[in-house]
Amino acid sequence: MTTHQRGVIMSDYVAFVRGSLPNGRPWSTERKITSTQSPSALLTTWQNAWTTAWNLATTGLATVYDANTKITQFEVGTLDGNLRKVAKTTANVNLVGTDANDPISGNNDIVILWTSAVTQKYGRGFMKLPPPCEDMVNGLVIAATPGANIKAAIGSVRTAIQADGSTFFVAPRFLTESGQPAFAKTVLTAFAVREQLGDMRVREQKVTKTYF
Repeated sequence: MTTHQRGVIMSDYVAFVRGSLPNGRPWSTERKITSTQSPSALLTTWQNAWTTAWNLATTGLATVYDANTKITQFEVGTLDGNLRKVAKTTANVNLVGTDANDPISGNNDIVILWTSAVTQKYGRGFMKLPPPCEDMVNGLVIAATPGANIKAAIGSVRTAIQADGSTFFVAPRFLTESGQPAFAKTVLTAFAVREQLGDMRVREQKVTKTYF
């Protein structure tokens, strides 16, 4: 969707990171973005932001993954007024992990909670990253140092995207019970990395979640 704000053309996009797990299964994560950039320019910004966050020597995302956990593609899709993807541009890459330890089960994931000034459900969103290596966790809880590194890496992505005034957002596809109209955008302003890995068994146990 394209809008005009004080003479500036703003467009809505969905930006993806895609890759593969050690077991060969694909993984992906995404965030919706409002930006003045063209699709190709935003793809470059998105790709550069994640590549930098991945490759930081001692604190990058690559340090929590083994060599068979990879990022293989970035995509930026253009959204219409109903938040349907109507066009896309992609870039294929090969970013691999650097940890020599074994990865934990592909049924787990790193959970990132994005929030806004709105406390209701429509004011927040989640991202999921691949499960880290065994030395990065205690049981199914991310250790303090890798947790801080993951948070710093995602923070660098957020800073890079927001540098020109672009914003992350969420929007419901239907009218919510609280009255938020369908497709009405809420800007996301903060995020936190969950200490507990995402896992169906943990969710069923209703363990209290804590965040870095």
